[in-house]
Amino acid sequence: MARVLYLESSPRGRGSFSSQVAAAFLDEYRAHDPSADIDHYSLFEAALPSFDQEAAEQKMQHIAALMTGGSGIKPAGKWRQVIAEIDRLKRADKLVISAPMWNFSIPYRLKQYIDIVVQPGHTFHVTRSGEYRGLVCGKPLQLILASGSAYAERFPQPTDGAKTDFQRAYLEHMARFVGFEDIRVIKIQPTAAGDAAALLDSYSNEAREAARRF
Repeated sequence: MARVLYLESSPRGRGSFSSQVAAAFLDEYRAHDPSADIDHYSLFEAALPSFDQEAAEQKMQHIAALMTGGSGIKPAGKWRQVIAEIDRLKRADKLVISAPMWNFSIPYRLKQYIDIVVQPGHTFHVTRSGEYRGLVCGKPLQLILASGSAYAERFPQPTDGAKTDFQRAYLEHMARFVGFEDIRVIKIQPTAAGDAAALLDSYSNEAREAARRF
């Protein structure tokens, strides 16, 4: 039985292109693997821990313990909530993230989630030679992203002007940083122009096809 963690990062539900295409993806995935355990985690409804002063200070204590050869600090207080989110991620066999583009990047709740789970000694580590190594390995990641305008599928360039896509580039970079190698992307664009129903239908079909290979 595959355990799939689905991170939904739009607050608009059925009004969201990324959420609707993700729903088509997951429906098709369930049809092909009825035994799958799908953990639908809506980030705007989740009680994510705030990474406040307590959590930040515990993180620095954790890093200090790692640097002196230890295994870090024990999960207590706010750090216990951080570790719980990391454990939820690491228990999954597969990860799906749907996200709209907000201000050329990602919604703040998805950024909050990333800031919570990307922690040294848990999702990445640093070698003695200063190299970063991801610890969340061997899992496929499906990104389902939406943007109002069309963007080139490459890393942002200085000549891109105002419409610069930091959404896809940032998510792919952070995914690779923590160990994901099999990263798949469906980019729904441009949602602000043309026939919305036809666009949704086209990308939903693409999502169903992708789900059969996930």
